[in-house]
Amino acid sequence: MSHRSRTAAIAAVIALGVAMLPALPAGAGATASQIRLFAATKRVSITRYQGERIYVDPGVFVEAVGSAFEIKGQRSAYQQPIQGTQTLHANGSTLERPLPAGTVSPTWQGLAHFVHVTVTDAQGTVVLDTFRPFCPNGWDVQRVDPNSVPRSRYPQFCGGSPFTKGMVWGIEKGWAVNIFNYGPSFNGPDGTYRVTVQIAPKARNLFQVAPADATATVDMTVVTDSSNGCPPFCPQGSPKAPTGASTDVPIIRNPSASMQPDLVALPSWGISVDSSSVPGSDYLDFGATVWNAGPSPMVVEGFRRQGQPTMDAWQYFYRGGKAVGRVRAGSLEYDPRPGHEHWHFKQFAAYRLLDSSKHRVVLSQKEAFCLAPTDAINLAVPSANWNPGVIGLSTACGSATSIWTRETLPTGWGDTYFQGLPGQSFDITNLPNGTYYIQVQANPGGIIRERTRSNDSQLRRIILGGDPGARTVTVPPWRGIDTEGGGGVGPFADGVLGG
Repeated sequence: MSHRSRTAAIAAVIALGVAMLPALPAGAGATASQIRLFAATKRVSITRYQGERIYVDPGVFVEAVGSAFEIKGQRSAYQQPIQGTQTLHANGSTLERPLPAGTVSPTWQGLAHFVHVTVTDAQGTVVLDTFRPFCPNGWDVQRVDPNSVPRSRYPQFCGGSPFTKGMVWGIEKGWAVNIFNYGPSFNGPDGTYRVTVQIAPKARNLFQVAPADATATVDMTVVTDSSNGCPPFCPQGSPKAPTGASTDVPIIRNPSASMQPDLVALPSWGISVDSSSVPGSDYLDFGATVWNAGPSPMVVEGFRRQGQPTMDAWQYFYRGGKAVGRVRAGSLEYDPRPGHEHWHFKQFAAYRLLDSSKHRVVLSQKEAFCLAPTDAINLAVPSANWNPGVIGLSTACGSATSIWTRETLPTGWGDTYFQGLPGQSFDITNLPNGTYYIQVQANPGGIIRERTRSNDSQLRRIILGGDPGARTVTVPPWRGIDTEGGGGVGPFADGVLGG
């Protein structure tokens, strides 16, 4: 089917399904964003390593046709379910269309039960039959139309932390994203399989997808590599150091509120007791997130003192994407320890364990940070950066030979650290059982310029129990969020990468 005839078919489906949409504003001319499912090729060959399952990755994409395909997920409070809305774009107008309950994944994975995947072997036997969610923000996003915009504005990751409140998923017009971030898997012998991917009926009707654009079939040949070659997810080469700092920016000591970030501390999570790392000692491990509610990004640049492992830190202020001012903001120090080996900003946060009267009893020695966007907390806030370009620590923190580094926390994003080392975690060996509070404190010295400091501190109540060498911790839910009952750790959390 040609692009012109395919567009005509979709238009016919829109006409039949227009009653499903909310009334449009007079003169808006907006119509639902359209999508199509297609396979890049009819046949693929997949190599797996000895003992691995077969992972389904047939190269099936979803393309946004006619306009950008954009979905927002938000919850007004942590106790509330995620409400999805579709933003419809056409002729310079936009319209927000509420989506039915259950459309959006409760774990921030995008659209729930979006595709139906079946795999049959050469004898026609079904070896896999499953429904899968679809994240339009998948990492494998590509241009389809040479007239499309050169860079996607949407994020390129899926999922969220227990404290995520708002997310945006989208595909630019003329772009397409692989239907699988990580495909489903099954056990089976080498050979040829037929993979059929279909947009599920509810999703097909909701987003008005023409029948011809809702199914893709690919023949997948599987072979096993029995050599000692490097398996998937091998370490990548060293990232390039950032370049291009601008220092000819005037010093401004009182920037306007519109040019400042707003650092917000979230309650600690991922809390457990470690009684095995140091014999005869008990340590309380925990995770902590500080995020930026904006409206401006937090940008810190460090300039090295010649011959020293120290950088003078400057906070930069932006207007319209251009740096218009800066002010001194403490320092960065190089951490040579194995697993770190990068530059840490010292004035970002502090962690304390408080007793039941909220007096400090233990201070974490974790007092320096490599800032980077690791967790999307609320991409629905004004000025949120949906696609910061780099997520995690791959380019932010420099190396032993760096003379300059730039660390950022974009609006809408958080930086998560997990304290699992003695000294960084809390030594609770000699503490009595009872109620305590983990305090996460952003900007503890007040050096960072931000809109308000009223939300810089957050407490999480915990209850210590057990006997020495076998201590326990109970963590009550926070505002309805039970982070210890299944809250995940993002793949880019600093504790995972050695921050």
